[in-house]
Amino acid sequence: MRFPAGRPTMRTHAARGALLLTLAMLAALSLSAALAGRSARADGSHVDTVTFARDVDPASARFLDDAIATASSDGATALIITIDTPGGDLDSMKDIVQHELASAVPIITYVAPQGARAGSAGTFVTLAAPLAVMAPNTRIGAASPIDSTGADIPSTLDRKLKNDLEAQMRAMQTTFNRNVPLAVNTIETAASYDDQEAISQGLVNFGATTQEDLLQKLDGMSVTLANGSNVTLHTAGLPVQTIDPTLANQLEAIFLDPTLLFILFIIAAICIYLELAHPGAIVPGTIGAIVLVIFLFGSGFLNPNWAGLVLMLLAIVLLAIDVRVPTHGVLTVGALISLIAGSLIFFDSNAGPGAQTVSPIVIGATAVGVGLVSLLVISFAVRSHRMPVGTGSEGLVGAEATVTIPLAPEGRVRVMGEDWAARVATPGTPQPPVAVGQQVRVKGRDGLLLIVEPLPK
Repeated sequence: MRFPAGRPTMRTHAARGALLLTLAMLAALSLSAALAGRSARADGSHVDTVTFARDVDPASARFLDDAIATASSDGATALIITIDTPGGDLDSMKDIVQHELASAVPIITYVAPQGARAGSAGTFVTLAAPLAVMAPNTRIGAASPIDSTGADIPSTLDRKLKNDLEAQMRAMQTTFNRNVPLAVNTIETAASYDDQEAISQGLVNFGATTQEDLLQKLDGMSVTLANGSNVTLHTAGLPVQTIDPTLANQLEAIFLDPTLLFILFIIAAICIYLELAHPGAIVPGTIGAIVLVIFLFGSGFLNPNWAGLVLMLLAIVLLAIDVRVPTHGVLTVGALISLIAGSLIFFDSNAGPGAQTVSPIVIGATAVGVGLVSLLVISFAVRSHRMPVGTGSEGLVGAEATVTIPLAPEGRVRVMGEDWAARVATPGTPQPPVAVGQQVRVKGRDGLLLIVEPLPK
């Protein structure tokens, strides 16, 4: 099938712009993936360093995992992780710890600079390394688990989690020959220690005032890795290479925030809803589809409950139906309930201890905003349905016309710039012809013939 050629319309330009936007985003994602997979290379022996000054969450776990992988592939003699974190979620912490323990490159965790802390999940990240070091005026500990809202966990679950975490902590401290009871107390009683206590009692290996001081103390030191192998470090005079976040890491830090993902879904939902309410608009639908794909991409890293997504998508469908079917807003109410319930299930039901979630207040406030947008769209739809038809032949009924050929009783009239054959409404009743130029009103239509009546002069 062929279509007639014509000049590009605004809709065509919008479609092209949306296509270009899609291609640009795909190119950005491809570039970020390429950069994420490229590890920095250095000539000869060197020491890699990475700064971990952020919460322990899925995005930071991927960043630190990438850094460990880079150190393993670029010929680094050792990897120094400078830590300053308040902690974070349990699942991300376990992921980081597993990569630390599996690393064939010696890892040195360094709580620094002065005033820094390795709190909560950061305690595990620090003590999962063969060598744990602290700068002056730093602290470590307070590793008792809490739920996603910061409240205490119910007693039975709390005991299970603590037993599991304490067993892991004992194993790590035993493997690296450090103080086990002190480490267990950070979980059991949420104990916290400053650098002097931690160093003097063997919770960590030693202290270092600066990174240069740390490198000097590491030179010639023998390290036992988690796999039991011994490595002697030679760090004196070696160049130091800093591992910075890749573009992929930076994007993940943005898009793996649950609150931002929720906002992205709402934007996608509104755009798709507007497209369904006004088919052929193209731009809202295209933007909505792109944002929805980004939302799904980020959600894959959060361990969500996908049943909640079904309810969230159902909300969009119900809103779209309510525009087409006169339900007096019943479907809109159902859509808002489905959106709230689905969001809570999607983001919160599988959230592990310490994981960031979306505040119910944010979900509720956003649902109110979506409801207001929906009511606005529905009001426009109802108003348009109640308006008289203004196009096509039905739109001629009630319009005034000018006689161009006398109606005796048939003739012709001009109405809305068009010339029509017309007939007087009562042709069986003898009456004088309606003269040229006289105004008549269209009463109806019989095929291509308009039925008219004269207007008073």
